[in-house]
Amino acid sequence: MLFNSIGFLLFFALVLVLFHGFLRSWSAKKLLLLGASWLFYASWSPRFLLLLIATTAIDFAFARVIWNRRWTAVGEEKSDGAARARPVLVASIVLNLGVLALFKYGLFFWDSVAIFAPLPDPPRLLEMVVPLGISFYTFHSISYVIDTWRGVRAPCSSFSDYSLYVAFFPQLVAGPITRWGFFGPQLVAPTRVGRQHIETALFLLAVGYIKKVVCADSLGGFVDGVYGRPDAAGQIGAILAVYAYTFQIYFDFSGYTDIAMGVAALIGFRLPENFRHPYLSENPSEFWRRWHVSLSTWLRDYLYIPLGGSRYGSARTYINLFLTMLLGGLWHGAAWTFVLWGAFHGGWLAIHRLLGGRVAFGPAGAPTLRVPRTPLWLRRVVTFHMVAFAWILFRAGSMETFAAFIDALVTPRPLPGPFPVGPTLLVLIGLLTHGIALRRDLQRLWGSVPQPVQGAVYGAVVVAVGIFSAQSGRFIYFQF
Repeated sequence: MLFNSIGFLLFFALVLVLFHGFLRSWSAKKLLLLGASWLFYASWSPRFLLLLIATTAIDFAFARVIWNRRWTAVGEEKSDGAARARPVLVASIVLNLGVLALFKYGLFFWDSVAIFAPLPDPPRLLEMVVPLGISFYTFHSISYVIDTWRGVRAPCSSFSDYSLYVAFFPQLVAGPITRWGFFGPQLVAPTRVGRQHIETALFLLAVGYIKKVVCADSLGGFVDGVYGRPDAAGQIGAILAVYAYTFQIYFDFSGYTDIAMGVAALIGFRLPENFRHPYLSENPSEFWRRWHVSLSTWLRDYLYIPLGGSRYGSARTYINLFLTMLLGGLWHGAAWTFVLWGAFHGGWLAIHRLLGGRVAFGPAGAPTLRVPRTPLWLRRVVTFHMVAFAWILFRAGSMETFAAFIDALVTPRPLPGPFPVGPTLLVLIGLLTHGIALRRDLQRLWGSVPQPVQGAVYGAVVVAVGIFSAQSGRFIYFQF
């Protein structure tokens, strides 16, 4: 069920009626949400629901064993606890990453090795469809088990509560990646859904559906056409496609997050913020504090820091940054374009950190040279275009398409048809909303609008979504 489908709206309406209208017990409400989440996932593939439940049960048990072997209480470690618990931690991580690698990367690695050495046809198991949302729920489980190993908190005592954390349907398929420390406390007691929750939810849902159905999917048709035949798009068409995809993926993914947050709010739950107007960033580090925040913080806490972070000197820090983003790129998909996209961001982050002090390093004892600081507006423009260029790799899907697209960018060719006014206007809308966000909080600004006007706008949103829904497709991040 897609968020932008009639099926999901009917499903969610039924969940709301049962949750708020018929059930009084908090335990019963949580079981309803768990059942609804598993049903939501089974609507994609019942067989992969069994995989989700199995890995959930195993990690639930592993975490309890880890805790019992290593800790007596939070902050109180047993003398031999780490040694006794470590094999269980390793088993959990190997299991989670092994399942992820098998389904998502098995065929990619097989084909990559086959370039250099003759291999038979790949096993049929490697050609299976990737389970929906496997990257997201795997990261949920890994963070839970590692936090238990670190003694951050005791593991959950209720299998149904932990299962709901892993499978909570608003964020199951494409995030945000939620930590147990954020979600678990919300399961202790019900939150009353009041007027403020409803107002916030309506705003998020309206913004999310407009972003996805009206903006992202409208841009998607143009982008797909250009990437499908870069040589026929003309140079202007290729240039516009760079900006169009830059805002398509933002509208699509942030729109999903807005809808997920709105849906969760209507049943009294909060999800972490995942986007903070990322194209206002003035450097790559800030971009990753604004874009897919739940992933970038996960990579920091569970990959960059365990690799050593910045604790072992400058050279090791740059290597850790590069490796973290390289693996972050691979997390997005089994293709060399994603690997190179991650390598681009990793190298850029390392260079930015190297020059962060605006100092050019010379021989020991030699005077250093300070690099002049550029204006804020220029840093934002340069960062935006660096990010936009990297999105070409992300979107291309293959090195052949990437090469053809770059050729279209640099080779003067006439535009084959009329100027694409619609995509241009949507790109400008994306820039405008980011510009307004520099000065005002958009949700607070919306709250000052008279309610009759809000009602009229919400009605217009419903009409617009209904008109554009025929062209609406899957969310981009569903493939990850």
